[in-house]
Amino acid sequence: MLVLAVFLGFGGTTVFFWHHQNRDERELVFRHTKTFAEQIVVRMEGLMKARMTALRLLADRWVERTPPDFSRERFVQFAQDIYRHYPGFAAINWIDPQGVIQWVFPEENNLQTKMRNIRRDPFYKEVFNESGKYPPLAVTPCAPANGQGFAFEAFIPLFYQGALQGYIEGAFQVNRIAEICLAEDVFRDFSVRLYEGRKLIYASGEQKSLSPPVEDRLYVAREIQFPGKTWRLDLEPSPLIFSSEAVPNVSFLIFGLAASAILSLLLLFLLQRMNMYKEARDQAFHEIEERKQAQKALQVNEKELERLLLELARNNEELETFVYIVSHDLKTPIVTIEGFIGALQEDFGDLISKDGEKYLSYMSDAARKMEMLINDLLELSRVGRLREEKEEFPFGEAVQEALSVLQTVIRERGVQVDIQKDLPVVCGDRKRLVQVMENLLSNAVKYMGEDNPSPRIQVGIKREGGQDLFFVRDNGIGIDRRYFEKIFQVFQRLPSAKERGEGTGVGLAIVKQIVERAGGRIWVESEAGKGSTFFFTLKDKEV
Repeated sequence: MLVLAVFLGFGGTTVFFWHHQNRDERELVFRHTKTFAEQIVVRMEGLMKARMTALRLLADRWVERTPPDFSRERFVQFAQDIYRHYPGFAAINWIDPQGVIQWVFPEENNLQTKMRNIRRDPFYKEVFNESGKYPPLAVTPCAPANGQGFAFEAFIPLFYQGALQGYIEGAFQVNRIAEICLAEDVFRDFSVRLYEGRKLIYASGEQKSLSPPVEDRLYVAREIQFPGKTWRLDLEPSPLIFSSEAVPNVSFLIFGLAASAILSLLLLFLLQRMNMYKEARDQAFHEIEERKQAQKALQVNEKELERLLLELARNNEELETFVYIVSHDLKTPIVTIEGFIGALQEDFGDLISKDGEKYLSYMSDAARKMEMLINDLLELSRVGRLREEKEEFPFGEAVQEALSVLQTVIRERGVQVDIQKDLPVVCGDRKRLVQVMENLLSNAVKYMGEDNPSPRIQVGIKREGGQDLFFVRDNGIGIDRRYFEKIFQVFQRLPSAKERGEGTGVGLAIVKQIVERAGGRIWVESEAGKGSTFFFTLKDKEV
């Protein structure tokens, strides 16, 4: 069954293409024939319209002269010009009002018509009289012409001052018109037939049929119209181009069916062989494709991660370098300003008014605050830029070093500082850890509150969730919950600090950066008016 199905498939395809090829060839030949038929119609209509116009021109020129000249010499002159410039005329004749042909051009082969009275010929009588009644044009039906095929004649009456002067007659042979209009390739490739009504008036080659081609034959029919005539053109391809009787492309059909049978057998054999390996091959391809996709995705993700890490490191390095350079450059003019303020106070103190001293004091305070801000920015940039020097040391020593720096401020404010006794040993950058404690203790002292009767700070550690939590607790003014995250950002200060003009808003940002670079985290717990507690974690024995 499979072999039969395959053979029917290939065989049907062969028949389809064979039929399609035959149809395309027939369509191509039909279009070719149609094109030539339209060209023949254009040529023949154009030729005959030009000849009829030439006859009309001859008639108009003859009667336009005043006084009129209907001499034979003038007729011959006009007829000779038209005959030479408009080939296709068999003869051009002049007929007198009584219907007698007086002058003939050319006289060769046409002398037998001279002096013939066409009024007496029944064939011309009806047309001749009609021409007399209706001046424009009269044309005779096509009729046999002494073994030279079919011919016809056109009459144009000449009137001068309302009186009939005679007739201009143009004689045409259908064979000659066809020879002028049809090229050699038309005669070679096509059979040409011209009909007037149902009468065959011209057939190319050896055709003798007097009826049009049968319905199933390939041919193109077109009408040819010119003054006084309507012909039908039937153009049929010659057997050299297309034959309606023979079966076309038989060899192609036989070859296609034989090839279909062979291919069917070969395909059956191949299908049997392929089925033996199909499942194993598909499984192997599937596994290979999955592995390739996984490897490709992994490589893409790794490259993207490396790129992002490199870009992040580069951006951080550029940012830290920029902050360091800008802070360092800004510090120089601040020092210069403070120096000149001191020089003014020392050298011109007696000359400066109280308002001037107040203004210089404002300027000095602003310069010092700017210097503090720049120093804090420099310190913030150093946190990520300078290499850490890690060591093991007791955490209590870092707390004592920070207290020694702040001892004067603590004593002036009367703050009591309690330090837990069992603080552990840590591993990290000692200088940075001291800086963390110095900033946290300094903030606790600043925001103790002016009317606090017993200011107090506690430094200690507690175990929670398997992790050591270091803390600095005070009983100062406290912090509103909405500022818990904001205070760790650069240049962010509490409203109370802004009112007092204290701090630069960089200290806690430095603390947060040091703690996070050491693998820990920092946060605050507080309520307004009830003090604050800053917690931070350290990586095991590491800042």
